[in-house]
Amino acid sequence: MSAKVLSTYRTLSDFRDIAWPSMRYFFGSAGPNPGAFDLGGGEYVLGMDSDWNADLHNLTVRCSVENVSGLDSLFGAGGIAAADATLSLALEWTSADSGWRSLGPPVRLMREDLTDADGRLTLLLVLPECSVRGTGILSVQVFLGDPGSATDGDAGIARLRGARFGSLTGPVRVVVDGDGSLFPVLEERLGSDESLWHMRIGWNDPRDEPFTSEYVALILNCDHELFEQLRERRNGQSRQSALMQHVLASWIVLLVHAVRQDLESEFDALVAGATASDDFASIAEAAAGLVRMGELDTSSLHALSGSVQRWLDRRVRVTATEVSK
Repeated sequence: MSAKVLSTYRTLSDFRDIAWPSMRYFFGSAGPNPGAFDLGGGEYVLGMDSDWNADLHNLTVRCSVENVSGLDSLFGAGGIAAADATLSLALEWTSADSGWRSLGPPVRLMREDLTDADGRLTLLLVLPECSVRGTGILSVQVFLGDPGSATDGDAGIARLRGARFGSLTGPVRVVVDGDGSLFPVLEERLGSDESLWHMRIGWNDPRDEPFTSEYVALILNCDHELFEQLRERRNGQSRQSALMQHVLASWIVLLVHAVRQDLESEFDALVAGATASDDFASIAEAAAGLVRMGELDTSSLHALSGSVQRWLDRRVRVTATEVSK
């Protein structure tokens, strides 16, 4: 049995009354634009209708932090750091899918810097090619830089340089579409006797609910004997197998058909009335966007199925051509 020493200072989750900063995320690359879509609810999808490929191109994330003056209460009596301490803020990426964790360069803040930093604080993170796939989590982490001149009478004040205090805000979920996934994909342990995949639907009105995994998702059963065949590995890269392509095609057919059944003629008007560059603010807009991007035939279920498969086949050929260059 090993002993574990617990820190005596508080973490950010203990400070409920702080006016927390607001964050805005921007995604770029040294190669093509990643084609980021803000799905709402703290979720983004990258690579939709874009030539950006996570196997070939890097990913740059820029986070603009506003209203940092509320962090004043973290310093001094009742805070977590001495009044003259230095805090370090850094953008962090974690992903179980790619087995990758990375911190961007830290930005150091002292108490007297907070007012001047409002609206001008930017954090940067660069992720190299072949390092991201599936789903990742972005967060702004706070660390102790210079501990300052805390005294023994400052109960709870951290003194260990590099101590991690936690995340400033809730996590931001990013679905990486470098291998063709266009929507929230979740992996769950459902048992070896259950199906390989299914579509989870939790919406009441697809026009109102956001296009997030809380309301609609492709669920992959990682207990199924064919689960490992959903991805194939070539030269250290992970990409979809032919089996996964068929799963994705079937999922898109089910999603578009279900939304079209709910909205009837209104769905056709939604497809015709918006542009392909619009953000997917709702499930209905997401389904309509897929129809536009893939030029899908919704005249019948049979026609829809065939057009979805042809669209994904085209995307696979384009990706294969890029990889071979």
